[in-house]
Amino acid sequence: MAFQPNDPNAARDRANMMMAVVISLFILLGFHFFVEMPRQEKLAAAARDKAQQEKSVDAMTPAAKPVAATGDTPDGEVVAAASAIRIPIKGARVSGSFPTTGGRIDDLTLNEHCMQVDETCKTNPAADHVALLKKDDAAQPAYIDSGWLAEGNVKVPNEQTVWSLAPGSAGELGTGKGPVTLQWDNGEGLRFERNISIDENFLFTIKQSVRNSGASEVKLRAYHAVARRGVPPDFTGFYTLHEGPIAYLNQKEHAPGYSDLAESRADWLLIDKAKGWIGITEKYWMVALLPDPAMEFKARAVCKLGKNDCAGGLDKSQPQHFQTDIRTDEFTIPAGGEASEVTYVYAGVKNLDVMRAYQDKYKFDKLELGIDFGIYYIITKPFYYILHYLFKMTGSVGMGILLMTVIVRIVVFPLASKSFRSMAKMKVIAPRLKELQEKYKDDKTKLQTEIYELYRTENANPFSGCWPIIVQIPIIFALYKVILISVDLRHAPFPGWIKDLSAPDPTSLFNLFGLIPWTPPHALMIGAWPVLFCLTMILQKRITPPMADATQERLQTWFPYIATVMMAQFAVGLIIYWTWSNVLSIFQQYYILKKVGGENTSLIRGHADRRKKKVKPE
Repeated sequence: MAFQPNDPNAARDRANMMMAVVISLFILLGFHFFVEMPRQEKLAAAARDKAQQEKSVDAMTPAAKPVAATGDTPDGEVVAAASAIRIPIKGARVSGSFPTTGGRIDDLTLNEHCMQVDETCKTNPAADHVALLKKDDAAQPAYIDSGWLAEGNVKVPNEQTVWSLAPGSAGELGTGKGPVTLQWDNGEGLRFERNISIDENFLFTIKQSVRNSGASEVKLRAYHAVARRGVPPDFTGFYTLHEGPIAYLNQKEHAPGYSDLAESRADWLLIDKAKGWIGITEKYWMVALLPDPAMEFKARAVCKLGKNDCAGGLDKSQPQHFQTDIRTDEFTIPAGGEASEVTYVYAGVKNLDVMRAYQDKYKFDKLELGIDFGIYYIITKPFYYILHYLFKMTGSVGMGILLMTVIVRIVVFPLASKSFRSMAKMKVIAPRLKELQEKYKDDKTKLQTEIYELYRTENANPFSGCWPIIVQIPIIFALYKVILISVDLRHAPFPGWIKDLSAPDPTSLFNLFGLIPWTPPHALMIGAWPVLFCLTMILQKRITPPMADATQERLQTWFPYIATVMMAQFAVGLIIYWTWSNVLSIFQQYYILKKVGGENTSLIRGHADRRKKKVKPE
């Protein structure tokens, strides 16, 4: 059945459908923010407390203490480590250490990022910095592993192997210093070396070589792995952000979630002849294996529980082992010969400028996809660049958001103007539409003909106000995504009471924004900025001409309050953007309505059509 404009039944159907969509969305988001998110926050807090306790104990333990490390090799074998000393890592932007036993890089913190808001984070080494990699005795260990695989009885280094520093090797790994070179002899004619260095940002270079002084050839494969046990403490699993294994192989992106790997009964990802890169990503950080772009390798992403596949779904109470790894093609090393391979590892902040620089210098293909730009990539990426540039230009993240809002409003001004003018035009002809509906209420065919003729003569279109709004939806989602993934917002202050633009507003309307000494429950944490957001939406609604359908009008009247409750749990940086955008939109809408004949429109009283008229009794 064809759609008939201004058919009363069709209008009611549209209103009912809109109400159902809004209510469903409200229920889904309400469950996430008021049930699931508090539960996840409790689990994350418990994990952080446990990690902090372990860190306090570890700080009192000598660096040369035995490290009891257990882990899965690429073949799933579980082994145990012996005593070891640890080599310090003192990079410009990362710090940590790694043991000479096994040689895994299993202790790495980010010098410029703390777990809690700390204004001295970049200069205070005693602050609780973000731990990107963690030792095996931590609550959720994570590490980078490298080594060799062999068939038969060839002895190759493993987690028990005690490496020694090669003569002339640096005693610590640092920016601008010589590489740390570890060596080990298997006693059967094979001498292994592992050369590790780090640049001024987040790129490790790992060169593995083996020299064969035996009487016969050997066949070996090099491997590298990024692994972690359990999901990160602050992992939410919300569909708007990917966290977990990430890969760009053979010009195709692969992004399985932790749950995908945990539910698989085999390797979720297994590509034999691959080129590209693979790793594990979090919201703001990433650890990725970056082989030579010309090299083919076998890539894999897998979840293990002991020696078995997980296959039972994501279970945070069990030590599920998530791993991405690569294996090179087989090296045939003749007697008296040697072989080597080089793999880079990106371990640090997902900084677009740094990642693009590595792409250009080393030809890593699409490394920037480690940043989750989402389905609106073509819009999100330019916005990310603009916002990042504004941050650097102004020296203030908050000012960058305000300027970005102005830029977006200027760009969408023609669309918004068309939408506002269309609404005003439809309001002008609304009385004539109502007359036609009354006059031809018993003749639907004639009614549709007359309505069409009215639209044609008045050059009006009932849907012209909708299309500009629909076109702006991808822009809104793209901006939401940019604010969500931008590490610049993390722990960035805004004038006033905001100390972290990436977190919800910490104040609450229900304790008068801190005047009452009471902490409201999570569901009542509706801060000052969400309240300002609500007020701007109410004012914007007041100066908008009312809709002809009473149900839709009531729904739009309640929408600011519903939206405020849902938006209160979003990052306050997004609330600030949207509030400032509403303010600009209000003045823009006021200006346009004045020009098309809304002389009685007032920013205080609202639109003239909304004022109730008192009728005197006769």
